[in-house]
Amino acid sequence: MTCCFQRARSPEQKAERRAQILEAAAEAIAKQPFQSIVLADIARQSGVTKAALYRYFPSKEALFLALYLGELERLTEGMVLGDGPMWAQLSSLLSDHPLFCRLTAILHSVLEQNLDEEQAIAFKQALFRHFARLSQRLQQHYGLPEEQVLTYLLQVQQSIIGCWIMSHPAPLVERVIARPPLDVFRVDFTKALAAQLKALQEALP
Repeated sequence: MTCCFQRARSPEQKAERRAQILEAAAEAIAKQPFQSIVLADIARQSGVTKAALYRYFPSKEALFLALYLGELERLTEGMVLGDGPMWAQLSSLLSDHPLFCRLTAILHSVLEQNLDEEQAIAFKQALFRHFARLSQRLQQHYGLPEEQVLTYLLQVQQSIIGCWIMSHPAPLVERVIARPPLDVFRVDFTKALAAQLKALQEALP
C-alpha cells in the first residue's frame, strides 16, 4: 500500500482510512507480539502520517481494542448455528477466528491497561452490546436462560485466554518442547478449547 498522506475529508474517505488502519493493525498483530508493534509502521502501511493515525485512534491500545470489537462483531454476525451442541459450535467458530482469540488473550492484561475512565466505560459498553447480541442468538437457538448463557460466555472468554497462552509459548520454548519427552507440554489450541468448552457446558446447572 502506498503512502500518499492525503487527509481524508468525506465520511466515506474517513471510513475507508479507518478500515485501512485496522487492516494494517491486524496484519501487524498476526506477525509479531503487541509489545513489538510500532504505530509509525502501521501508519506507513495504511498510507497515513502518525499524527493522522492518532486522529482516528488516540493510543495503541485504543486501536487494538477497536480491532478486537470489529472481530467480535464479525464473529457474531457471521455465526451460523447448526444442530450440534453449543460447546462444539462455539469451539469450531472460535478456532476459525484466530485473530479474535489472539486479541482476547491479551485483552485484560495488555489492551485494557492504559485506558482512562471514559475510554474504559465506552469499551465495556460496546463489549456488553456484542455479548448481549451473541447471548441472545444462543438463547434462542438452544432454549437456554439468559443468565446461564451469559455466565457460560464469560467462562468461554476465560478458556480462550488460558488455551491460547498455553498453546502459543515463546519461540524458544516452542522449540524446546517440540520433541519427546518434553512434547508432553505441547497444547493444541483447537483440541484444548473444545475440551474446556465441553466440560464447562456439562457443568452448567
